[in-house]
Amino acid sequence: MERKIETLNEYQAQCMRTTIGGMDEKMTHLAWSLALAGEAGELANRTKKVFIHGHPYDQDRVIEELGDILWYVAVYAHDIGVDLEEVAERNIEKVAKRYPNGFSPEASINRKE
Repeated sequence: MERKIETLNEYQAQCMRTTIGGMDEKMTHLAWSLALAGEAGELANRTKKVFIHGHPYDQDRVIEELGDILWYVAVYAHDIGVDLEEVAERNIEKVAKRYPNGFSPEASINRKE
């Protein structure tokens, strides 16, 4: 039976069971930054194939790529001493400050940050 993840921090803890350890700080930043870029590139390539090459859209594969990206975000955050829920909370705060009345093209053009 599948186990449901209740919180982002629980997800992060599960991710740590399948990661490597023992990298120094510089290697941690380099490894996870490059891995994230690679996974984002895989998602972008999948999207390109749909819009430019005429491949069918495969939502399951997109979800897999998003999962890979989330895994790297979770382990990177852990390795710099931040839990995933804090990352999410800070992002929501930043976006709320940037777009206090919600997103619009005009708000984006005229935003202060």
